[in-house]
Amino acid sequence: MQILVDQKFQSLGFAVHLGAIHFPVQVTESPAGLVESLQAEAESRQAEMMGEAASSDPIIASIREAFKICGKDPSRYRPSSEALLRRVMSGKDLYFINNVVDAANLLSLGTGLPVGCYDIDQINGDITLRVGTENETYEGVGRGSINLEGLPLLADDQGPFGTPYSDSLRTSVTETTTNFLLILFGLNIEVDYLEQIADAADLIYSQYCIPEDKLAELENELEEDQLNEV
Repeated sequence: MQILVDQKFQSLGFAVHLGAIHFPVQVTESPAGLVESLQAEAESRQAEMMGEAASSDPIIASIREAFKICGKDPSRYRPSSEALLRRVMSGKDLYFINNVVDAANLLSLGTGLPVGCYDIDQINGDITLRVGTENETYEGVGRGSINLEGLPLLADDQGPFGTPYSDSLRTSVTETTTNFLLILFGLNIEVDYLEQIADAADLIYSQYCIPEDKLAELENELEEDQLNEV
């Protein structure tokens, strides 16, 4: 599987960096530690923002600008990270789905970056990041049919399946998901920041989502790679 970027983005005038990380996962109810971390991050962000609008967060503001350039009004179609932070700023309770999705929400809430959660086994062929065209839609998770025109989106051989606004039901994470793809939507974002988020994602998913036997295998592979480098 390859991840490609449509050449149209070269003419839009903003940096495009995608982070793609594959994790073997076991989907469960979120453990107490993950729930507590999300609640603590929510409190931290409330204190950090000091009543300011979620759209004033510098990372969210950059993503909103990318939406505008692509042709989507970010005040009607908010980046998922902005929608999550707005919920926190309004004092609404966080919602908890499962450990894999909640770990992504922890990452997004803390960084301001939209992230996508996908079941790799439901993706067909290579992935392309492109801008949605007229009459393109899909069933979004908890949102019904989404008008994709003007949205940066991910598509496979079957069609669009993910955006930094809302992901599709077709490739969503369920209790049967074992092969997970996390996408970091670095639209109008510096690559150094994206690399920091990828490192944080490794830590979060290793702690809360990767089965112990698979984690041991990954650690052994890393050790072997380091020995080969030496």
